[in-house]
Amino acid sequence: MFKLTEIRPSVDIPEAEYLRLLGYPKNRSLEGRAHELADEAQKWFAENGRSWICAQECSSLEWDGDKLRLAGMELSSRRLREVLASARAHSVVLLAVSAGKECEEHARKLWEEEKPDEYYFLESYGSAVVEQLVTLANGRICGWADENQMAALPHFSPGYAGWNIAGQIPLWELFRRQFAGSFPGEMEVMESGMLRPKKSQLAVVGLTRDLEKAKRLQRLIPCEQCPMPNCQYRRAPFKRHRPRLEEPDCEEA
Repeated sequence: MFKLTEIRPSVDIPEAEYLRLLGYPKNRSLEGRAHELADEAQKWFAENGRSWICAQECSSLEWDGDKLRLAGMELSSRRLREVLASARAHSVVLLAVSAGKECEEHARKLWEEEKPDEYYFLESYGSAVVEQLVTLANGRICGWADENQMAALPHFSPGYAGWNIAGQIPLWELFRRQFAGSFPGEMEVMESGMLRPKKSQLAVVGLTRDLEKAKRLQRLIPCEQCPMPNCQYRRAPFKRHRPRLEEPDCEEA
């Protein structure tokens, strides 16, 4: 069974990713005051941040008609159900990552001190850290799966197209049951489905022994299936056009 816990894992944020999250145009570099602010945010986080990763396999995967249950908890994302079924997934890895409450608390302090520039750069750096933690964890999961003649599917989270953000609530309850409160840091889900600390992410990573099926699903990265137009954070063009009857935020929860 796969398990992973890391506290303050080493992260290396590519400048291009940081610039993307700051909203900079492509092929622009940080200069002057902006460069100083970026360095300050990175230095503060290196000295004070307490990011963490926690992941654990959940082999209790059940299908009941068009319903998906993990360890008895029903998850209502049609898209997640379709992907897991198409890949013939036999289990999943529950993944939680966070940049830590310290980052959020310090950003709030900067805002209260009327330092909006410092606040913005640290907030953006926290987002970059979360993305790197997910990437790092996916690498660990993929490596373990490969050693055990399995393949890991692309991670999927509430808030992605096909899974309403309100899906955080039952997913979080599943995490609490499976991890039995053994998270290396604080986390909670508000009634809106938003996470606290906000620079955090919950995800489900499917596992399958059908390697041929998995190969055909490796292209399902979120940007390629997300229909949101003109997103400044898009990493890849939207390639999987499907007729839509409703807006993304209104898709099945």
